Amino acid sequence: MFQRLIEVGLIALVGWALFSRGRLVDSVRNVRKSARIMKSEIQSAADDVELPESQVIPGQIVDGGARRADNAKN
Repeated sequence: MFQRLIEVGLIALVGWALFSRGRLVDSVRNVRKSARIMKSEIQSAADDVELPESQVIPGQIVDGGARRADNAKN
């Protein structure tokens, strides 16, 4: 039964592609345009996000006392 459904789907897809070539080209063009718009919207939304600045407290160790790289060799 599942194989029959696949065959009917393929026949419908081929028929749609043959009889609506102009629509197929327009559909692909619209999908590409939508993808470009979505990409630019996601990029602009990512640019709008403000990340908190790291706070430096002079004289205090905040990272658990990590050693400097040049002292780690000893």
